Amino acid sequence: MKTNRIYFYFLYVGMIFLVSSCQPTDKKTPAISQKKEKSSKNNEDIAIDQVMSLPEIKQENAEVEKDSEDKRHLSGYVDTLPTPKDPYYRVNIVEDNGDSYVTYYTFAVDNRDLHIEYYDPLQDSLISVEQWRKLF
Repeated sequence: MKTNRIYFYFLYVGMIFLVSSCQPTDKKTPAISQKKEKSSKNNEDIAIDQVMSLPEIKQENAEVEKDSEDKRHLSGYVDTLPTPKDPYYRVNIVEDNGDSYVTYYTFAVDNRDLHIEYYDPLQDSLISVEQWRKLF
């Protein structure tokens, strides 16, 4: 009987230690935030910002926010990084609908000069933003 009590005591203490060691600390969060604030934007962030600043994307975002009563919005992320053979950041513009990301548009932003082109999935090709605006 005494052995069972000792066993449960150590089990209880072990569980408390395990649970308490898994709790995140707040001490690390400010350091990460400060580092992010100090660092300058890289080309990946600039590519996303360039696409998100297109008037058509701003308009579409306003419509999504209005229709969802400000619960949803469009955001951008880099899906593919540039390579020596393909110098483009592939930037997807998506809406998080709660279950998944729904892709609205995909753009290619040239790593060398940050020139933006629209990816046409039906033709599997890049077209200029001017041409895309005619389709939009």
